[in-house]
Amino acid sequence: MNGRSNISAKLLIGGIFTLNGAIFAAVGILFYLYGDPGSVHGSFDSPEKNFLMLCGIFTLLGVIFFFTGLAFLISEIKNRKAKKMLLQTGERIFARVVDVRENYFVTINHRHPLYVICEYEDPYTMNVEQFKSDSFNTDLTGLIGSTVAVYVDRADHSKYVVDLSAPSIGVRY
Repeated sequence: MNGRSNISAKLLIGGIFTLNGAIFAAVGILFYLYGDPGSVHGSFDSPEKNFLMLCGIFTLLGVIFFFTGLAFLISEIKNRKAKKMLLQTGERIFARVVDVRENYFVTINHRHPLYVICEYEDPYTMNVEQFKSDSFNTDLTGLIGSTVAVYVDRADHSKYVVDLSAPSIGVRY
């Protein structure tokens, strides 16, 4: 579906934080190894204490940023692997698109991305399940009334992927 980038916000933020953290930690460590303790002036009595404090702050902030970014990257990679696995091995059901809503938690250029709400009625139990798609920056209102493929985990229907690619969109009701 158009309007969807392969780089998510979590992946971008994770990459930026990890890179900046590595740079800060490297600066702190290199400054400690090759810096001149006598050239740092600050609030402590001796220049050596000021030097160690400066190196420690750079290194500590770098490590914090690095692991924060790494957590974002790992989380996003796990989510992408889970979605890919569901698309390959999940049970494909067809759900009817009943609504398109704005994601008010995200604002891009003073606009909110849209997501699809679709419903599936199990023909055996007559239970109605609702599914929500990822957010998109394109107008999805034309999908209301059509069917889309939803890939669900056979053991746990709370794990699913709504497929809004062109081949999965079906007949309008």
